[in-house]
Amino acid sequence: MRRIVLSACALVIAGSACAGPRETVHDAFAKFLAAKSFRATVTDAKSGEQLSQMEFVAPNRYHLHNDKAGTDTLIVGDDAWMNMHGQLMKVPIPVGRMIGQYRNESTLRQMESGISVDDLGADNGAGEPAHAYHYSVTEPAKADIKLWIGDSSGMPLQIESQGSFMGHTATTRVHYSAFNDPSIAISAP
Repeated sequence: MRRIVLSACALVIAGSACAGPRETVHDAFAKFLAAKSFRATVTDAKSGEQLSQMEFVAPNRYHLHNDKAGTDTLIVGDDAWMNMHGQLMKVPIPVGRMIGQYRNESTLRQMESGISVDDLGADNGAGEPAHAYHYSVTEPAKADIKLWIGDSSGMPLQIESQGSFMGHTATTRVHYSAFNDPSIAISAP
């Protein structure tokens, strides 16, 4: 009996140590989709300019803040309210569906379909001990991605994506923090 238990433990340990880059990235995104809340900061990777800040509370609540534009947007499901320079107005379009693309399962499906993921090794570029990976996606848009996964959390800490939209190439960096932080709360006004 003891030998069977030890053999089973050895298989579990060997199985996790043998996970390839694609499986590791898949597992990180599965954890990300299961997160109850988080914060994200979006910057232009080339200039370092902060573009926006976002808070998320599952399943579909977002608070977006853009200093440069002077806007705050609250999204609860398909309802959205925008505060522009002190004026709060309800936005009459289903922004919840549009912003939902940032937390969709297409990345998991692409990982499962066999896309190639390159292991770039240890990399503290996300501000803490992490491992970096590179892959390309076709959904929601074609992009080359560099992803940092935290060594201690197994969560995506930072994603840098390079892609084109309407003829313009951009490199955007999203840095994630405060996963499952109960102090993050978003409610409709």
